[in-house]
Amino acid sequence: MSNGLLVVAMVVVGVAVVGPLLNHAVLRWIGWRVVLPPCAGHVPEAASLGHARARCVRCDRPLAPAGLPALPSALVGGRCRGCGAALAWRYLATDLVTGLSFGLTAAILGWSAALVPVLALVAGAVAMSAVDLAVMRIPTRFVYVTAAAVAPGLILASVADGPVRRLVGAGVGAAVFGGFLLVLHVISPRSMGLGDVRLATLAGAVVGWCAWQDAHPILAPLQAVLYAALLAGLVGSVAGGVLLIVRRRDQPFPFGPAVAVGGVLVALAAF
Repeated sequence: MSNGLLVVAMVVVGVAVVGPLLNHAVLRWIGWRVVLPPCAGHVPEAASLGHARARCVRCDRPLAPAGLPALPSALVGGRCRGCGAALAWRYLATDLVTGLSFGLTAAILGWSAALVPVLALVAGAVAMSAVDLAVMRIPTRFVYVTAAAVAPGLILASVADGPVRRLVGAGVGAAVFGGFLLVLHVISPRSMGLGDVRLATLAGAVVGWCAWQDAHPILAPLQAVLYAALLAGLVGSVAGGVLLIVRRRDQPFPFGPAVAVGGVLVALAAF
């Protein structure tokens, strides 16, 4: 399969498979852990957490056939198949962002062992950002699940493509990015949550791994992580300024999406 076909395949997988699964995970977590289902546009089934499926907030019809957690928003036209009610815009946004991010990652990395851990970070970053935007929380479970896919992926990629010393870059990136946000959390816990710290640690590991160079095993990952932190700060400042103008008052805003954007973009640029 050529790189072009790989990109197309990753876009389709992101929009039609991974995006709907992330929607299901995000909205189910919000429904059970935050008890704010109207915020996300539908109410999870109340029978069993293990078998919960998304349901329409108006007619209570499942939004996917039995056995499936969710359907791509584009496939159902952004509307419930039962009553025709418009689904929350977050459905389509999550599907499209996942697909575009998967395609961009495949276009840059191509057929390499690094594709798996970076795609895992992208998927986790989209899910965590979606929750953070909705309820200003980053689920610890999402961080752990993403890390469980990213860490083995980085190890296998280091063994397959070499050198194993590249894992030093992951350690440097995780320590610097996560440590920097941890200091900010200690200074102002209200402004910087522990969820942001965990996400930064995970993103920093991937950034440091991608930026590692044999000639500069410490300096290159450190520099890349600083770029990621600066980009995250820039994105967060712009978003905060826009919200300040719109709301006409200073209020807390989610910083997780900025960390995700900074980490993913710098990781792709550094590879």
